[in-house]
Amino acid sequence: MRVCLGQINTTPGDFEGNLDAMLKGMRAAVDGGCTLIAFPELSIPGYLSQDLLYQPRYIERNLDTLKRLCAETENEAFRDLCVVAGYIEPNPGAGKPFFNAAAIVRNGELIANYRKQLLPFYDVFDEARYFEPGEDLAVLDIEGRKVGFTICEDLWNDKGEDHYAADRNPYARYREAGVDTLVSINSSPFVRGKPEVRLRRLVGDDEQLTLVYVNQWGGQDELVFDGQSFVAERGNLRYCSSQVECDEFAVVDLERAPQAPRSSDVPAAGVTVRSARLDQLIVMSLRDYARKSGFSDAVVASSGGVDSALTIALACEALGPSHVHAIRMPSVYSSDHSKSDAMALHQALGCWDYEVEIEHLRLVESLNHSFDRYEAADHLVTAVHREGRYNAIADQNVQARLRDVYLMHFSNAYGALPLATGNKTESACGYFTHFDMNLSFAPIIDLYKRQVFDLATAQPAIPRNIVTKRPSAELAPDQFDEDNLLPYAVLDPIVQGYVEEFISDFDAFRDWVQNVSETISIDDGELNEWLSSASAKTDYERIITLIGRMEFKRRQTCPGPKLSKVAFGIGRRVPIVKAYI
Repeated sequence: MRVCLGQINTTPGDFEGNLDAMLKGMRAAVDGGCTLIAFPELSIPGYLSQDLLYQPRYIERNLDTLKRLCAETENEAFRDLCVVAGYIEPNPGAGKPFFNAAAIVRNGELIANYRKQLLPFYDVFDEARYFEPGEDLAVLDIEGRKVGFTICEDLWNDKGEDHYAADRNPYARYREAGVDTLVSINSSPFVRGKPEVRLRRLVGDDEQLTLVYVNQWGGQDELVFDGQSFVAERGNLRYCSSQVECDEFAVVDLERAPQAPRSSDVPAAGVTVRSARLDQLIVMSLRDYARKSGFSDAVVASSGGVDSALTIALACEALGPSHVHAIRMPSVYSSDHSKSDAMALHQALGCWDYEVEIEHLRLVESLNHSFDRYEAADHLVTAVHREGRYNAIADQNVQARLRDVYLMHFSNAYGALPLATGNKTESACGYFTHFDMNLSFAPIIDLYKRQVFDLATAQPAIPRNIVTKRPSAELAPDQFDEDNLLPYAVLDPIVQGYVEEFISDFDAFRDWVQNVSETISIDDGELNEWLSSASAKTDYERIITLIGRMEFKRRQTCPGPKLSKVAFGIGRRVPIVKAYI
């Protein structure tokens, strides 16, 4: 029995495009002599459709497309080809209105139907909002094999420890039913470290059956799908996809003589497993976000700093240099090296280069003069001045706000996608202008600052001075990030511990740092020195308080690719108004 892994990139609501991709895969399966081809979870409507499911016409088009797929399998070209496709099945009975289902189609008929049983409700998932869990298995005899069908999460409760009761275990039920081959269709988003966990759990733990695992690829809003479709047999990895940025229809012959079970986590000899790099996933996510949203060009504010430099470099890779518009917007406080570094970057990349000078001082003077006119009336604003409570940082931030105005003007005038340049560490601490990230897409928003430095270092077009100089927003003379924040080698793990590991106690944080074998590209020496300092506990509490207070700013930021276990936005749900930090 030969199977084809239909690893495609779907778009919610693009029924024609999704079907075309499946038809292309079906032709490849026939050319490869396959008996079966499987496509990802919810491949017909696209993943995630979210509240589009509540629109009756959306469900109708989903069902109409399934009928068209069935009709295609009646053609002589696809005779006897078994096609597995995900779709939304209306629920005629009690419970939630729909099932997350897999249709198994052959020769114009729906020969089997499987309904997803484990509906994730953690992290970015909220499937219980829409779907009723299924209960029945789906088993077919295909070329002498007893084949079962399952959907994504159904594989992940094998020991009863993952969010569900131990008796909700479709994977175990299939083994008990004597199934020797299990076809699993998935829309499993990337999370740092997940590809390795996926292979270790799903390949290494099962020495009884053959697992055909098909996952989608591409970007969809904040989610990034890394493909990594594979076939495993008796604890051995027989095939694993290395393609991340294109549809792939790999043909795998299941009739090869089985190997003896393996006792280690190491894949079978001859199988290369390559996890996608973070920069590769960001490029893919940005390219898909622009393409699926109808944009060909992007515009970025270029400061000569590391964040904007990396964003521009990745945008050039995603869209092509001729489609990236980099705008230098220096102020009176911008350093000469920042101006020259930005120009050198644009020249090296070959993107568009513009300069618009920011004249913010006159605006600040005008604003404050206008407020001072109310002195005779004893107005509140004047009282603030007299009492010495005036916040001078407001004057500095006028520059960033003006830059956003110019950026949005360019976007609206020329139809370019405006990209934000903020990273996770600074977003956590509110170290950005209130409107600065309220653009369209933030490619590096889930990268810690040290990860930004690491990726920028690997970009040959980025001038070395951008990477090595002290980080600064240059909103005031001799201003540096560390004047307001802690060194990034310290700040990054604080943010990671608080946001991703839910650590809010200093002693617990210190224990976590000492126990983890690997964090996020930090300088252990600098971190350990800080942990031993007298101010460490006070610094720590100041930072996590700041993270909690800045939720209102992050709530208004634009989306970006989710790469970590817990990302701001879709991956983290925290109230804005709260007494608990």
